[in-house]
Amino acid sequence: MFEEVNFVSLTKPIYDIKIFDLLFPLDNQIIYAPNSCNVQKPWVGRCEQCCYIFADFCVYGEVSKTIQAFGKNLLEMEESLTIWEDLLGLNGYIAWKCVGLPEETQWYFYKLYFRGVKGQRINLFEQEVLNYLKSKGKNYVEQYFSEIEQRFSEVYKNYNTIPE
Repeated sequence: MFEEVNFVSLTKPIYDIKIFDLLFPLDNQIIYAPNSCNVQKPWVGRCEQCCYIFADFCVYGEVSKTIQAFGKNLLEMEESLTIWEDLLGLNGYIAWKCVGLPEETQWYFYKLYFRGVKGQRINLFEQEVLNYLKSKGKNYVEQYFSEIEQRFSEVYKNYNTIPE
């Protein structure tokens, strides 16, 4: 469509699992201050991006501080059910708006599940994702999530358009 048009994304070679792993240890308090919602500042709480970032914050930070930063518990909001289903990959739809792949969201929920976080969306994850994975064999669940963590924690040196 356009000739000689290039774009560069500094974050393309790195996934959110690694980004948040690097950011949260820097300053666990200040990380809750920024916002990423394109609908309403600071957080609308009803979009894919808000839900996805909410899960990130809960895994790497504290659930109570995340709820305070967002002004509500996005894991419990009834109007967010379809969004969580999409983010988890249950509807055959890959969310488009600045969020990771379903495997990343599944990994976040896996971490929350084993931290003892309770709620409607964690139950959804357990019923629709975790139980399915468990049916594939005893060690399959750990292997599945270990592979996700390894894949999305790598910084890809050759997978970018950053000029030398």
